[in-house]
Amino acid sequence: MSRTRTWWPIGLSLVAAVALLYAVVLPGGYLTWLRVAMVLWAVAAVGWVVSLAGRSWMLRSVLPVVSVVTMVVACSGMVGRVLFPLHRSGLERLATAPLGGSYGLYRFSAVWSHDGCVAYVTEDSGMSYFSGLLRCTPGVRPSPRLGDTAGDAVFDPLGDDWYAFSVPRSGSQIWGFNPFTVRATTQV
Repeated sequence: MSRTRTWWPIGLSLVAAVALLYAVVLPGGYLTWLRVAMVLWAVAAVGWVVSLAGRSWMLRSVLPVVSVVTMVVACSGMVGRVLFPLHRSGLERLATAPLGGSYGLYRFSAVWSHDGCVAYVTEDSGMSYFSGLLRCTPGVRPSPRLGDTAGDAVFDPLGDDWYAFSVPRSGSQIWGFNPFTVRATTQV
């Protein structure tokens, strides 16, 4: 059995892991990247099953371990919480871009002011009706109704008058991946 046939599913699963973690970097996640990750994982799984013969148990366990660890990290929301402080200063400069924009790993469909706060709306959201980041002026509390949304927003304080927000499809999870709430959302 060639080395390429043995290792390509593992390499592809690592690419899928990176795509999934990128998909959940913002509240609401990126639906397109989530779909890319799922397709890559499906192809890697088929390749892994086909090339199981002659492998040691340790080598056989790499793809499932990478998959499970990535799903746990993606579902926990840890990626978004850890990476937000690295983007904070650039996001403050983006507040003057009313037609959306991007900074670092973040892409927004709109950036607008609402009751003393600036809302950064996640582009291509697939895990909520409406989600993103919110920066309020000192002393202002965010309102549960952010514009014309499908319901009340849930907030997660990030410090220094920053909040993550989501109008979730179900439950109150702001960060991370909930596979039962994924579907396309019309952009605001």
